[in-house]
Amino acid sequence: MERPARTRLIAVLVLLAVSVPLVVLLAVGGGGDEDESEEPKPALRVERSPEFSEMLIYIDDASANRSERAAGRARVTIECVDSDGLVLASQEEPWPMTETDGNTLAPHAHLPVNPARIGDVVSCRIKGTDPLLEGQAL
Repeated sequence: MERPARTRLIAVLVLLAVSVPLVVLLAVGGGGDEDESEEPKPALRVERSPEFSEMLIYIDDASANRSERAAGRARVTIECVDSDGLVLASQEEPWPMTETDGNTLAPHAHLPVNPARIGDVVSCRIKGTDPLLEGQAL
């Protein structure tokens, strides 16, 4: 075999020897425990009440329902907005939220909304929390 052809062959073999394990490692995710393609679970679950003209704002992440999240403030403001960011409903709530409804449900708030606009609510947030707690309406 001629010398230039042999040099090219060795270069290709070295490239394959290095790149194949790297491709395999990237394909299996590098051995990490978390799937980085998944979005983080929101701390708030926002639902329309089936019985009343109100939004139910649940804090599903117990670690988010702490005094420190609102810099020690005793009250926060819950807001629900439409797709243009217009505030459709707002009310102050004690912070941290306590369990309600006979302690049968996660901490939550009931936010009355104009019946004509309740279908327009796309998300709600708890102003005064850092980082801001927010969730999309279900």
